[in-house]
Amino acid sequence: MKSFRHLEEYSVMEINGLMDSLRRSYDIVQLVDVEECRVLEVKDDGSIHYGRECFRVWNRNMRCANCSGYQACMTHCATDKQEHMGGGRQLAHSIPIYLELLSGDLELCVLDCVKIITPNHESGGADESDDPNYISTHDVLTRLYTQEKLFYEVRRRLIDDTGHTYLIIMGNIRNFTLVNKLFGVEEGNRILVGVADILREECGPEEVYGRFRDDRFVLLVRKEKFREERFLEPLQRVRQLVESPIFTVRVQMGVYEITNPELPISTMLDHADLALASIRESRDEPIAWFKPSLMERKLKDHSIVADFEQALKDHEFQIYLQPQVRHDGRVYGAEALVRWVRGNGTVVPPMEFLGVLHQSDLLSHLDAYVWEQAARQLALWKDTEFEDLYISVNVDPSDFYYFDVPGLLADLCRQYDIPTEKLRVEITETALVDDVERQSRIVDRLHEQGFLVEIDDFGKGSSSLSMLKDIHADVLKIDMGFLQSKINLHRSRIILKSVIRMAENLKMDVITEGVETRKQVDSLKEMGCGGFQGFYFSRPIPVADFETVVRELRG
Repeated sequence: MKSFRHLEEYSVMEINGLMDSLRRSYDIVQLVDVEECRVLEVKDDGSIHYGRECFRVWNRNMRCANCSGYQACMTHCATDKQEHMGGGRQLAHSIPIYLELLSGDLELCVLDCVKIITPNHESGGADESDDPNYISTHDVLTRLYTQEKLFYEVRRRLIDDTGHTYLIIMGNIRNFTLVNKLFGVEEGNRILVGVADILREECGPEEVYGRFRDDRFVLLVRKEKFREERFLEPLQRVRQLVESPIFTVRVQMGVYEITNPELPISTMLDHADLALASIRESRDEPIAWFKPSLMERKLKDHSIVADFEQALKDHEFQIYLQPQVRHDGRVYGAEALVRWVRGNGTVVPPMEFLGVLHQSDLLSHLDAYVWEQAARQLALWKDTEFEDLYISVNVDPSDFYYFDVPGLLADLCRQYDIPTEKLRVEITETALVDDVERQSRIVDRLHEQGFLVEIDDFGKGSSSLSMLKDIHADVLKIDMGFLQSKINLHRSRIILKSVIRMAENLKMDVITEGVETRKQVDSLKEMGCGGFQGFYFSRPIPVADFETVVRELRG
């Protein structure tokens, strides 16, 4: 078969899932073999059943002379076709694809999506039942306006209604890229259709809305009709689209007030996207408004992303170590934290680049770099006075989706010939709570490789005790927030003492983070805490300075 380029490839599972999703939006969805014009049915076991010829499905005696499916394959592009049949009218959207067979071969097919037009057909933002271009102006999956049509309708509304101030809103499904990985393409498509249905139900005919791209939706609404509380209930309905203990669907919205209607629509959406980006890492803020200061932040963020790869190659990222100290004052290990030291000696604070790298899906690259630097440093300490020390490295929740973390860390230990127990693994409590079953398996694998696992930031989450029941970690790092609040300090001390005693009964070591005063150290010792980390002993410092501190504390 002739090789076609730039066509999507689908496995059996993927194509069946996609077709099931499309049937929510189209009256007929079918897969057609182009060479013989036969309708294909893909069985669950991967086999293919060839049905009637496509033209017989439409009660014709031969193939259509202007068959949209045939044209789609010959041009390698999706095509549209309008037909009048039986007194009615239908619109067909034909998409050429490759179907991956069980043998591994690729079969060229056409995915036909047919909409039978009815007088009361609803569309994104308007009644389009008589529009012959419906298919070309509406998204195949969600039936909302496509980007091109959305831009046109927004511009037309701003021109026709100059007497009102409008807001343009961009909605984004947070962490949607994980949905397909966790639940599959079919579930991802179902969520997109569900969000579109909610948008269609909530918006009136005077509002313009559509699918911008991927998991992003756009709404144009008059300012006087916008109330944040109006959107909170629909956002809650979105959360109900997935019933899973390990993942919650959340939509966040960025709002831009259109002060200059002559701006390009793309610029307006950039502003809304900036507002959206400002709360992307927040679990509690669903809506954010654009502010001019965000433009300056965007330029800085762009510079960080643009410089990242070269900075990594130039080893501008360095590990700083913060000592972990026993109750007797001896340093027995350290947590590795990363700092960006520019070529001119300027140190970029982590708060300025970590969030940006996370949003740009680059943080995992930095984490892997830090893990290797820590392993390398442990190798350099062999046969020295620091040989007894360990280094703890942080693992971000997203790292588990990009790497086989236990396998990668074990490879590093073999590469640098260091014991696995010297390279400890810190996982935040919130990461463990989000997917207890999966993370429990990962912790077990880390133990099988010989790693010690630390639960970081214990006490910040809401399901701490439940998580400890299922996650068999070795070290509990308690967040110092227990003692920093002046409200209910007595109750906080009781809870903290109980947590320390509980960890001891679970055969877990305890390290309290954020220790800043001698009084806190003495108080924690009385409660039975055996390890400390915080500014009282040292800030995170370069390796050479850390070695000096170790010597001083060891006397």
